[in-house]
Amino acid sequence: MAVINEAELKRHIKEKAFARLYVIYGDESYLKQHYAVQLGEQAVSGGFRDFNFHRFEGKDVTLEELARTVETLPLGSERSCVLLRDYPLEGSGGETEFLRFLRELPAHVVLLFWMDTADFRPKSNKALLEALQTHGQLVQLSRPDQAQLLRLVQAGAKRRGCTLARAEAEYLLETVGGELNNLLNELEKLCAYAGGGALGRDQIDAVCVKSVEAKSFDMVKAVAAGDGTRALLLLDELFRQKIAPQMLLGSLVANYVDLFRAGAMLGSGRRADDAAQLFDYKGKAFRLSNAARMASRMKLSRVCGSLAILDAADRRLKSTGLEPKLVMEQCLFSLLGQGGGA
Repeated sequence: MAVINEAELKRHIKEKAFARLYVIYGDESYLKQHYAVQLGEQAVSGGFRDFNFHRFEGKDVTLEELARTVETLPLGSERSCVLLRDYPLEGSGGETEFLRFLRELPAHVVLLFWMDTADFRPKSNKALLEALQTHGQLVQLSRPDQAQLLRLVQAGAKRRGCTLARAEAEYLLETVGGELNNLLNELEKLCAYAGGGALGRDQIDAVCVKSVEAKSFDMVKAVAAGDGTRALLLLDELFRQKIAPQMLLGSLVANYVDLFRAGAMLGSGRRADDAAQLFDYKGKAFRLSNAARMASRMKLSRVCGSLAILDAADRRLKSTGLEPKLVMEQCLFSLLGQGGGA
């Protein structure tokens, strides 16, 4: 069964050439929600939207209720639309009655399975896949890569009467991260604050909330520079924001893993961003660029030592009753004690 992408789905919506069934899945939450809503809005027409559009939480609806809703003829519209958020498709895929229901969808309906948080692995159930194929389209919406994100925020700034140069767009991504919903929210705030014109780093620093990832990278930079005061201040700030210790530690580990990968690539005579060919950095290629600048001044053995220190801190967090902030402070002191990898 063919899987269509965002561009093909846009064509379906623009031409109103709808399939009877869509399964919207993937790892980009914002895009999944955006297109589930767009499909629902465009699939029905006329003045009886409330009658012709039906939305359910997947875990709360029975097959009998779903079948009854699907069979209901539209009023004043060519089609009706039924949207199900997180319906347990995989759990129902082996049930003959459910598979028959999918194969026998009436021509007047557009049935949308929006897999918001529920898992969906299209190749895991052959019978389900064949039933979906009868009238359906699988729509995989994945995280945009860095180039796509840069184009998106630059275009978004332009629509709001601002201009965002590439260097500043990259800095915005580094600051707030590549999660699309958060990125667009921060762009909206930034443009409202600027009120038009060119957007600069000072404005980004003044308005945009740094991601945990960005703050933890600042902490790694402070440790590498031997600036214990700044590292501890950043740690205090993150704890005041009630960031879970495991999340914070995981972000620090991710930054040191980036340093290791970038350093290994540089040490073998390759470019740091070649690591993106081996590991998943979709939408986060800036992490390797950042790591490369620091890795060029570090010994790889020291980076390995830092990862060992972080591993020990993780074990203490999970297996002892020590105060998490104390564990993290001890971890920072240990990192500083070995020069942060310098």
